[in-house]
Amino acid sequence: MNYVTGDIFVKVPSPQTLKAWLPLWDCISILFLFQNSDVADGEDELPEWRIYWVAGLALLRTVGHVLAKVDAKISPEHAEAIAALWKGFQDDRSKSAIFWTFIDRERNNLLKTYSFGAKLAWDDNQDAYVEFEGGLDAFDRFREAVYWWRHHLMALEHELLVPTCD
Repeated sequence: MNYVTGDIFVKVPSPQTLKAWLPLWDCISILFLFQNSDVADGEDELPEWRIYWVAGLALLRTVGHVLAKVDAKISPEHAEAIAALWKGFQDDRSKSAIFWTFIDRERNNLLKTYSFGAKLAWDDNQDAYVEFEGGLDAFDRFREAVYWWRHHLMALEHELLVPTCD
C-alpha cells in the first residue's frame, strides 16, 4: 500500500488528539532537513545526517511507544483501538514491513549496538546520498516510515471519532 500521499509539510490532519502526534511532528521536521540539505560536500562527509538519523529512528519508534503507553490509557476505546492496531502489525508483518524491517530493526541497531544500516554513498555522477541496506535511499525509507505512521494515526483518530454501533 502506498502511504505517501499529500504534502506532509503543509497538510495538517485533523483532529490530532493522540499524544503520538508529538514525536511524529519531530520526525516530519527531521524529514524536512533530510530532503533539503546536502549530506556531503565534495569528498568530506557532513556528520549531521548521522545525528538526525539516530534521533529520527528513535522518534519513529517513540510514536509507537507513546501510542501503547500513553494514548492507550486515555479510555477503554483508545486501549481497544490501539491494541487492535498492534495486533494487526503483529499478525501481518508483510503489511507492516516498514515497521519491522526498518523502524524497529534500525532503531534497535542504533540504540543497542550503535550500528548503522545507513551509510554515505555516491551515485554515478559522484553525488552523495545516504544508502540503506540493499542499496535503497535511506532518506526515502525514512520518508515512507513517516507517511506510514501518519496514515495509521489519521485512521486511529477517525476510528476513535466515529461512534460505533453495537
